[in-house]
Order: sequence, then C-alpha cells, then structure tokens
Amino acid sequence: MKKITFRITLVGLCTMIASVTTIAALGLQYYFSKQLAIDASQVLTKQITQQIETSVKTMDDNASNVVSVVAKYSTLLVEGNAVKDKADSVLVDILNNNNNFYAMYYGFENGDFYEIINLETNESVRDQLGASYQDRYVRIWIFDSDQGRIKRTDYLDANLKARLTRVESSDYYATTRHWFKDAGSSAVHKSKPYLFQHLNATGTTYSRLVDGTNHVFAVDMTLETIAEQLSQLLQINNQNNTNKAYVFGENGELLISNQRANNEKISIAPLDLNERQKSMVNAIGNITISNETDWAPIDFAVAGEPKGYSPEIINVLVKKLGMQIDFVNGYSWLELVASYQNNEIDVLQPVRRTEENADWGYYSKPILDLPLAIATTPDKPEVKSLSDLANKKLAIPSGWSFYEIVKAEYPNIEIYPVDNSVDALRAVKEGKVYGALDSLAIHDYTSRMFFIDGLIYHSDFENISDNFDSRLRLVSKNKDVIDLFNLAIDSLTAAEIKTIANKWLNTTGRFQVNESSQVPYERLLTISKSADLLGNLQIENINGTDYLVYVTETELGAYDTNFLALMLPTKDIYAEGLQYVTKSILITLAILSFLIPITWLVASPIVRAIKDLTVENEKIKERKYSELQPQTSFIVEIDDVFKSLIDMSDSIQAYEKRHKELLDSFVKLIAQAIDDKSPYTAGHCNRVPELGLMLANVASKDKTDYFSSFELDTEDKQREFRLAAWLHDCGKIITPEHIVDKGSKLECIYNRIHEVRMRFEVLWRDTEIAYLKALAISPDDKETLLAVKERQQHELIEEFDFIAKCNQGGEFMEESRIKRLETIGARQWTRHFSDKVGLSPLEELKIGNLDESLPVQETLLADKPTHIVERDALVEYPPHLGINIEVPELKANLGELYNLKIGRGTLTPEDRFIINEHMIGTIKMLDSMPFPEELSMVPRYASTHHETLKGTGYPRKLTGDDLSIPERILVLADIFEALTASDRPYKKAKPLSVAIDILHKMCLDDHVDIEVFKLFLVSGTHLEYAKRYLPEWQVDHVDIDKYFSKDVA
Repeated sequence: MKKITFRITLVGLCTMIASVTTIAALGLQYYFSKQLAIDASQVLTKQITQQIETSVKTMDDNASNVVSVVAKYSTLLVEGNAVKDKADSVLVDILNNNNNFYAMYYGFENGDFYEIINLETNESVRDQLGASYQDRYVRIWIFDSDQGRIKRTDYLDANLKARLTRVESSDYYATTRHWFKDAGSSAVHKSKPYLFQHLNATGTTYSRLVDGTNHVFAVDMTLETIAEQLSQLLQINNQNNTNKAYVFGENGELLISNQRANNEKISIAPLDLNERQKSMVNAIGNITISNETDWAPIDFAVAGEPKGYSPEIINVLVKKLGMQIDFVNGYSWLELVASYQNNEIDVLQPVRRTEENADWGYYSKPILDLPLAIATTPDKPEVKSLSDLANKKLAIPSGWSFYEIVKAEYPNIEIYPVDNSVDALRAVKEGKVYGALDSLAIHDYTSRMFFIDGLIYHSDFENISDNFDSRLRLVSKNKDVIDLFNLAIDSLTAAEIKTIANKWLNTTGRFQVNESSQVPYERLLTISKSADLLGNLQIENINGTDYLVYVTETELGAYDTNFLALMLPTKDIYAEGLQYVTKSILITLAILSFLIPITWLVASPIVRAIKDLTVENEKIKERKYSELQPQTSFIVEIDDVFKSLIDMSDSIQAYEKRHKELLDSFVKLIAQAIDDKSPYTAGHCNRVPELGLMLANVASKDKTDYFSSFELDTEDKQREFRLAAWLHDCGKIITPEHIVDKGSKLECIYNRIHEVRMRFEVLWRDTEIAYLKALAISPDDKETLLAVKERQQHELIEEFDFIAKCNQGGEFMEESRIKRLETIGARQWTRHFSDKVGLSPLEELKIGNLDESLPVQETLLADKPTHIVERDALVEYPPHLGINIEVPELKANLGELYNLKIGRGTLTPEDRFIINEHMIGTIKMLDSMPFPEELSMVPRYASTHHETLKGTGYPRKLTGDDLSIPERILVLADIFEALTASDRPYKKAKPLSVAIDILHKMCLDDHVDIEVFKLFLVSGTHLEYAKRYLPEWQVDHVDIDKYFSKDVA
C-alpha cells in the first residue's frame, strides 16, 4: 500500500473536510440546477417544436398565398403561351422576398415551360445547376422552335443580365407533370415530395390554374430548405450545433433531417466519345428510367428522391456519357413494368434476365451480382437447397424475377407473396412463414435499417435454377441506349465500383444518415409508437451519449402520420448549471490555496520531529545502536516516542545478542555432535573454523591484486564465514557410523571377518572329523592320514591369513590376488541350521518364502541376493541446488567377494557415495534454513570445500571460475586439518613438512588454490596453527622457499 507523509495527511484532512462541505453544497446546487435544466428543456423542446411548425406553416402559407395571388393576376404577366417582358422582374421580386422558394414557373396549356430559379435557396442548388458565384438566378424556357423543341437556360446576375446561355433539345412537356395535372382552379394544390425535373433534389410543388386560362402557375420548395430551417431553429438554442432533428413516417421512413453526412465524392471523367457515339447521345436526348420506391439498398426512393446502388451507378454512367435522364418513381414494380411495356419509360432497371422477360428488349451488361439468401430464425437448420423447404411457407416479394421460377420448379413450397422485402422479413420474425427469399445484401440492409433483429441468413445453397441469373442489368427497347450504357459500364473503375458498393452494400456498419431511408435510431421509432412516451421529454442513452429526447406528431412530411424527433445532448443542457458549479469550485480552490500553506506551516514542528524519529529508527533498522542520538520535543507525545525508541533499541540489541549467541551455540553443538559421533572425525569440526578464520583474516588484510577485493572487515562478515566453517560438515550427522568408521572391507555394523573365520573353523573341524573317520577304518594308515590332515589344515591357515590381509585394504588388489580370492571363496562347507529364522521383519521380507532342505552346501565366500540393498526411490535433487554427482544404482552392496575385491581402501562405490552424500546433506539442510541477509552466504561457503579448481570435485563439480576466496580458503583448511590431525584412530598424523608438501602437490593438480597456499605459508599461518594445535613431534622445519621457486611452482 502506498504511504503518505504526516504533513500531507494533515493538510489532506483539512482539505478533505473543506472539500466535503463544498462538494455537498455544490452537489445540491448542481442537482437543483439539473432539475431546472430538465424542466426548462421540456418547455424548450415544445417551443422549438412550435417554432418549427410555425416556421414551416409560414413557408407553406406564403407559398400558397403567392401561388394564389399570382395565378389570379397572371393576365398581367402572361400573354398567350408566353410571358411578358416584365414577368422576370416581378417573379424575381417575389423570390427575393421569399428566399425559401426554390423556383417559380408557368406551365402553359401547349406544354411550354417557363421558370425562374433562386440560386440562394440552399448551398447545393448552385453546384447542381452548374452556376457560378456571379450568377443570382437561372431562367429555363422550354418551347417549340424552328429547330424543334428546345430548352434554353439563361444564367442571370442580380440585374437579370445573362452571363451564359445554353440551348439544347428537349422532350419535356409541362402538361405531363403531376403538378400540372393536379392543379385546380379554386385552391392551391400541394404535391407530395418528389424529384424535381431540373434539380437532383426532392421537394414539394404548390400549383394552381391561372384564372381564365388552362395555364398553371407553381412554386417549388425543396425539402433541404425545410431541413435548413430546422438547423437554424435548433442552432439558436444550441450554439454547438449538436442538437438533432428528424421528421419521419410511422414506419420510420426518414423525410427531413438537420444532419449532414460526409459522403465520399466520386470524381467522374467524361468518356472520350467518337462522332458516331456523340450523335447517338444527341439523338437519344432526355430518357426516362424507372426507379422503385421500396427495394433498398438497390433501388428505392426517399420522399421522391432516387436512392440506392443502382440509381447511383446509373448517375455515374450518364455523367460519363453526357446524357440527360429523368427517374420515374412513385409506382410499384409491376406498374413500372407496365409503363415500360407501354413505352412510357425508356429504360427499366434493375432487371434479372429470365426466360419470361428475355423478349423485353436489349439487356445491358451486368451492373451488380446479387446472390440469393434465405432468411430464417436461428432455431431453423441450415438450408442447403430450396428442396429443404418443401411443404414450408416461403415469403417472396411479388413481381420479383425469381418468384415465377420458384413457383414453377418447386411446387412443394408454399409461396407467401408480400409487397416488399421489409414485409418478407417481418413475416419471418412474426412466425408467419418459415423463411424469406431475397438477396443477402437486401436482407442485411433491410434488417438493420428497419431494426428487424434475431434472424440468420443462409447464402451457401444450390442455385435455385439453371435458368436463374443473379446479375442485375438495364433493359431498353432502344439498342443505341444499351450500347452506350455498355460502353460506360466497361469504363467503370474498380475505385468507382468500390466507393458505391461500400456506401450501399457494406454489411459491416451503419449507413450515413442522409443516405438512409430510415430514421437512424430505433429508440425514436419505439417512442413514436408509445402513447405514454409520445409528447414527453425522455432521458435516453443512444450510442453511448445521453440525450433529452422529445418525439411528437407533426404536420410536416409527406405521409398520413408524421413525427418530429428532437435529440438534445444532456451535456449541453446541463452546461449552464455546470458553469455555476465550476465558478464555485474555482472560488473554493482559491480559498483552499490560502488554507493549504497555513496548514503546511502548522504541521512543520510535528513533521520535523517525525523525520528526526525516522532517522533514528533507520539506525536501529541498520543495527547501528551506538550511533543513536537522544531527541527531545516540546510535544509530550512525540517526546515519549523518542524515549521509547531508545528503550526499544536497547531491548532489541540485547535480544539480538541473545539470539546470535543461541544460534552460534546451536551451530557449535551440531559440530561437536558430529565430532563426537565418530572417533574418525575427532575435533575436525572445531579446528577447521579456527584455521579457516586465521587464514581469512590474513587474506582480508592482504592488499595484493589477488586478494584486493576480499575483505572480512566487519563482525557480520567474520561471523558469516565462521558459521559456514562450523557447519561445513553438518551433513555428516546423517551419515551412518559404520560407513564413516569402516576400517576393513567386510566391516558393516560389525567386522564380518569373524563370520569368515568361523567358517574356516568349521572346515578345520571337518578335516579333524574326516581324519578320525578314516583312521577308524584304516588304523594302519595313521601316518598318511595325519599328514593329509595337517596339510589341509595348513592350507586353511594360509588361506584365512590371505583373506584377513585382503580385508584390511592396505594392499592393491591385483588380478592374481582376485583370482586366488575367488578360488578360496569357492570352497564349500555344510550348513545344518536354517538362516531364515530369528530374523527381523525387514530381513524376512527380503529373503522371501524360498524353501530349502537342510543340510545345505554353501561357499566359503558369497555375494548373495540378501547382500543387495535397493534404493527405495529415484534419487533426484532440486535444480536450484546445482548438485552434479553420479548416483550408484544400488544403495548398498554387502557381498563378501564384492567388498573383498575393492581395489584400494575399504569403501565400495556405494559406500563412497554415502560418505560424499554428507555434502548433499549439508546443502539441503542449510538451503532449508532462513538465514538473514548478513548470513546469506553461509550455505554456499559451507558446501564447496570438496570442490576443485578443475571441476573434479563434488557435489557440484564447480571450477575455479565458480569458487570465491572464502570457499578456496575453506578447501585448504579442511584438507590441512585432516592431514595433520593426530586424533584419528585409523591413521598416523603427518608431520608439518609432509602435510605442506602434500598440499603443494594438490595445488599443482588444481585441487587447491596456489595463491591461497602461498599466503598460508608466507603469512606464517601454518606455523601459528601448528604451535596451537599440533604436538611438538609434528612441528618440524618447513622450507617454504622451495615452494616459491619457478621450478617447483
């Protein structure tokens, strides 16, 4: 846990108390400010709604009034089928006073058309009509001339002077337009939103018959103008322009929004047409192309404006060709097909070519491949073929190209006709049908835009028919039209296709708001359908942002029932209250900024005393008890702490001393126990620490390069080395005594030579018995029989003497001796008593239940199975101990011949491992002890005195690079003490000169460090130790000079 200072604590507490009080007050202030903001927002949203309704109604009334007045007095402006000269200025004045009007125009009874367009209606008008910023108005006049029917477009400045005039052929007739046909003589007719003829935008037309004529006067107003009015009204109350407004129908059809999407623009370069192709374009003129209303995202319309992949591709194609087109929408697919067949539409799209429609005309190259998919609920199994839907209901939009194919080729499927793709998915969702068939892109778009969740789509199934083509095309009865479109289709770049596909067919995210046919938030549609929520302000979290949401019915829009939704970010609503809270916080912080330094100063005496206390406490931590300085303070409690600190220091010091003495006594006790355990070790564990410490102190004071980095200058370091030396053979406490004390080859718990001698006694007795038996049979052969007996007994004496000498281990066992041993051991003697009785449970378990018949012949020497001691478990050592020693397969082998054949000494490889294992015991015991930091090297120093500089030692096989100075010193001390010890019952002590000479040879063999050896001699430590611990007869003269000559070294 992170700690903090007392000063900070004191200052923090004071600050916290002041802050809690302030926060409580500010919290209450913010709470009530928030409530007031919500109440004010309820009023605000209603006011905004009323303002929007009023504004739009005002625009609506203005348009109706203007149309009514101008239509009534148009005789002043119109003469015959044309306008008078002053009509321009009059209409311009009206536009200037009603900037929301996009255009004003006359449609004459002969089909001629005259229009004045206001270029400042909104931002997009000027771009779409190709006008410059010098232009203020555009005048369009369509009439019959000597060259045929033409369309004249004049770009006018503010003074109605033409900057540019364009003349082109036209087949436009005003009398064919809906606004002309629907115009009445008494009331102004307001159309539903549709796509304007001369502008790629949707809007509403207000029209009325001119009094006394069959002409029609009309005013256009774009939906974008209404959207801008929404934005302006919302921005008045929201300077950040973060408020959102949507006008939508009862099914979520989006009509108007103040949101703008950053759609990716496509740069389109016109095709380089040859003269023949240009002539074809001019001859074709303006063509009409079908546009569906409800096949999103491929081909649909929003408030009369064509939308989707297909219309956008077509717009790219016609721009490449420089052609003029009009989209025809507002009809069902079947009605569009009928219009095409009646020659009322030039191009029908998009169409899948089938056997049934193959004769409709000329087909273009594919503009899109739309593989089919079947929508079902998740509980339905995977559909691999339409055959899987036998005897099931399948929803298919009526009139679709695959409708008749499915009906004809899959008669077992019950087709459920629907009007459009939305109704098809809803039928699946509501359980009316098993599945719905349409393209995957349409399923995905429709489900997300109409919030139809919880469906899955099976697209990996067999083609519904060999005759079915999933690719969409254009079809026209005019071959030139299709040829031109094919030319443009071939020119489409991958980037152009990708841009349009990402826009309409992207299944990874939501579509841009203004490119969608649906209100973008499902929650708004839910509120519009709830009587309890409609007309009331709600706090909603939409896409991670909190909004105040208000939805109400409105007369805006083109549907029977329309809704206006306002979304106001709560962060903006609460901004004013937060400003007050922020000011209060700043004032509070200013006050606290004065209080904090004062509190800081007040805390200084206490902090200073605590710091002094910390300094003294650090001395105790570092065990520098003698450096403690008594401190005083005028604060009683702190002064008492200082006094208690001194008392605690004395107590800790005394306690630590007792613990050190206790640990040291335990260590010495263990060493003494090991020495007392066997006379063969005698005082070894006592003398090695003394010799090691004597040499270590000399090395610590030596300033030559070799020992310059080694220092034993503190009590802790000396104690660490001393304890390591005392514990260097602590592992011997687990070494069996009979192994340590094994003075002969047959020795175990006792010397088994006595068993062998008893067997010779039996053989001696057998010769006596054999002699007596033979004598009783042949008394006359006494002399001969006696000689035989004496010869046999003499052989027995020699053979036993040979075995006894082999048992001592003093001579090397040559091959001839081993063969003689085997020959003697093969002698047989008769055992009359069972060797399976009187045994311990463990011995009985080892022998088993083998039956034997007595008497039995046995060899004089034997290696029996009972002599083998297996290991109870696999010997493994933890890796961190670093033990690297070969482990014999057997734990022990007590075989008589096996032991007597030992080449040198009295130990078998198994015995030697047990002896060496005392080092492993040392490592394991010391590794398990939690030595303090100042004694951390004790386990290492105590466990490396049997290592060599060349890596042949045990138990880790370390090399000189691994051994430190203290470890090298203990190696020498351990060997020298063993060589000179005079209290070993198994060997005679070596004189000092002999021991030194042996040490030197071990140095030359990289067993002992030569530099430590030289320091041992030159410092006189060998003499000092000898005078203290060796008897006088051992302390002879040592010529140390010879060990420093180059020839010897």
